Amino acid sequence: MKNFYITIALLISTISFAQQSLNDKAQIDVIGKSEMEISPDEIYIDIFLEERMEKGKKLTLEQLESELKKELQAINIPTENLFISDINSVLSKTGWWSKEILSTGKYSLQVKSSEKIKKVFKVFKKLKITRSSIVKATHSKLAEFKKKNRINAIKAAKEKSNYLLNAINAKTGKPLRVNEIEHQLNDFAQINYVSNSKMYESDFSKSRSFKKDQVQFENIKLTSSIHVIFEIK
Repeated sequence: MKNFYITIALLISTISFAQQSLNDKAQIDVIGKSEMEISPDEIYIDIFLEERMEKGKKLTLEQLESELKKELQAINIPTENLFISDINSVLSKTGWWSKEILSTGKYSLQVKSSEKIKKVFKVFKKLKITRSSIVKATHSKLAEFKKKNRINAIKAAKEKSNYLLNAINAKTGKPLRVNEIEHQLNDFAQINYVSNSKMYESDFSKSRSFKKDQVQFENIKLTSSIHVIFEIK
């Protein structure tokens, strides 16, 4: 039993000595930072198609969807990029003495560029689609860009260590500790769209002034910071 206590005491001493040795090493403490801006290539628009009466006849949801797909194909947007997400029906008054069940379909459309969005909103105006909104703008390879940005940040940390130590005739040794500093990242671009028909106006555009029929995207901004403690040789 006595030997057991002696062994534990020796083990504790060894751990303490190892920690003390690590702390006694000459160190340099640096933070590397990398920033990146990416133009979005995936833009999503919510569209509401609403059945209505024209010249005494009901324009059905199927007809409205067919017209929309036809116009999208004309501006080289595949119909596969249009997805239906919800359908609702309500009993609406369509005349003095008549009522009709009118349906509303919610769709999601994916486009690749702001130039395409201009054409899309012209289609909406032509088809009398008055409810639409740009809901998200991101990038298809966002995860890859984040990884590259982190790598650039840790490289920046080592580069900073190298030139600082070079000034005192020392060299960067192996890393003793590496920590990523968390940033509140916005994975989506901010969007502004203003149209003559006032079909869509984002919250971002209300505080700014834009020319008519203008689409603007603020790039997705990525920031990575890596805190590294290097041994000094």
